[in-house]
Formats: sequence, C-alpha cells, structure tokens
Amino acid sequence: MKIMPNQVLKDKGISQNKMAKDTGISTTTLRNLNHNRTTRISFDILEKICIYLDCGVEDILCVEK
Repeated sequence: MKIMPNQVLKDKGISQNKMAKDTGISTTTLRNLNHNRTTRISFDILEKICIYLDCGVEDILCVEK
C-alpha cells in the first residue's frame, strides 16, 4: 500500500507545512508519508488527513501490485 496525500494537497493548493500546522500532524510524519518512507499509518492520522483534505481514504491510498 502507498499513501499519496501530496497529489490532493497539490490539487487544493495547500502546502505540507500549512497542513501540519492546521492538523497538528508533524511535518516529519507528513514528509515521510508523502515520500513513502513509512510502513504504517494510524487511523487517527489517516482520519485527520481525510477530514482536512475533505476527501475519502480512496483518494489518498492505493494498492501497489
């Protein structure tokens, strides 16, 4: 699985730093997620991202085959 909030951020014109400030998610965590340098994500963080970006999980997650 791969998480890709960067595309949604780009489409909405929001920077990672602004999202970090607004959601309380650390910039390091967001950077690691955007660069696919993580092996897990908590439901809490996933929920914060989806609520903030007003999107569904399917918009930021994909399954790599």
